[in-house]
Amino acid sequence: MLNKRWITSLALLLIIVFAWPTYEVSAQTPGSTTVYVNGKRVSTTAIIQNDYQLVPASFFRSMNVSVEWSKSYHSAVLSTSSIQIGFPIAQRHTDYQIGGASVWKRDNLNTRTTLINGVTYVPLAYTAQKLGFSVQYDARVRAALISTGAGDITALENKKQPTQDELHWLYQITEAEAGGESYTGKAAVAASILNRVADPEWPNSIIDTIFQVDYYNGRSYYQFSPVLDNRINTVTPSQDTIRAVQAALNGYDPGLGAVVFYNPNKTDNEWVRSREVTAHIGNHVFAK
Repeated sequence: MLNKRWITSLALLLIIVFAWPTYEVSAQTPGSTTVYVNGKRVSTTAIIQNDYQLVPASFFRSMNVSVEWSKSYHSAVLSTSSIQIGFPIAQRHTDYQIGGASVWKRDNLNTRTTLINGVTYVPLAYTAQKLGFSVQYDARVRAALISTGAGDITALENKKQPTQDELHWLYQITEAEAGGESYTGKAAVAASILNRVADPEWPNSIIDTIFQVDYYNGRSYYQFSPVLDNRINTVTPSQDTIRAVQAALNGYDPGLGAVVFYNPNKTDNEWVRSREVTAHIGNHVFAK
């Protein structure tokens, strides 16, 4: 017969084990994004969480921010001469200390500090603002603009925003090509189209890129099969697709700069298969 004291000890041990905090390690695959820091274009990995963009904490080292790891706090700690901010892993808050004061304060966030493959991801806009930098989003260049000094954000080259017509067709082609894919897969498809628009080898507008047809030896070659078979006109974009397209417009690129994508089980096109692969997401291979 089991001793009652032993049973009690075992019960307490189980309570401790199941109550002990676990730290979230995300299975999300980071994409790439562009941020302009003092007018300079900087590329970094990023994830989207609750429609917020998160970047590696180490990204802020380029702005003369100290980035360290607190083992006891299980947190990334970002510091300047004015503020120290702790980002505990898997938590929806930060703790910060201003000017070396003994009192720590707390901000509640709409995102969680996320650990992916040993890299700590923190919310870009919140972190930049908390560190005292100026930050805004420029829809013309689909990127965040950060200024670490006094004065206005550095002006960038003029790029027009997508028109309502362009948005309509970007929603339609993304739904037609990736309606059954994950949010990440949808965003990667939309981003690959936007990457084509920015690439001088392709048409320089969203609509011309989507409806591009090449003619060779008397044959027509459509860039996107839903244009050929008319599915682009029959689908209804889901809210998930719309959110994914908006994320791509905001710079989220899980396809890592891809300009083409294909289902390897459905195409034998040698040209597309010869391109440099950048990512595998769902049923699609993405390539430059």
